[in-house]
Amino acid sequence: MYKGIRNVHKWAGLVACLFLMVISFTGFFLAIKGKLDWMRPKTQTGTVASVDQLASVGTVMDSAFGAGFVELKSVEDIDRLEFHAEDGVWKVLSKEGYREVQVDGVTAEVLSKGQRNDQMFEDLHDLSYFAKFWHEWGLPIVGILLFCLSLSGIVMFFVPVFRRMKFKKEQAKKSVG
Repeated sequence: MYKGIRNVHKWAGLVACLFLMVISFTGFFLAIKGKLDWMRPKTQTGTVASVDQLASVGTVMDSAFGAGFVELKSVEDIDRLEFHAEDGVWKVLSKEGYREVQVDGVTAEVLSKGQRNDQMFEDLHDLSYFAKFWHEWGLPIVGILLFCLSLSGIVMFFVPVFRRMKFKKEQAKKSVG
């Protein structure tokens, strides 16, 4: 039984470590992404105004489409549209290429355009970068492997401890009797 547990531990560890290296590497950068300018463009300051003065969503999208990114030419290319009220800025993010265009909330002028590396790191982190299958099935499998690794590790740690305790107990009985 102990040898079987060691084999489960060894193979689960080998498979899981490949994914864990990717998850830990990307997790580190995601944890500090706010401190690294190359991870995502710094949020610009636009015009902060009342709701009735805000540029329409259509105007904002048109400005983003005119920013010059091949990956951002139509509504179908948009992953999401974010409005940052405190900065008066719209952020338009592309589905492909991890592009971002920041547009002034009132004038719809392009304030910034850049690369969103944090989005790529998130896709790598949750394995969706490789294929939808890896996100939907690979990540849960890694979770199961980690559980097996933890369980087998606990067994492998405590079996020798209990064996030593049993051996010492038997030796104590022999020396008394």
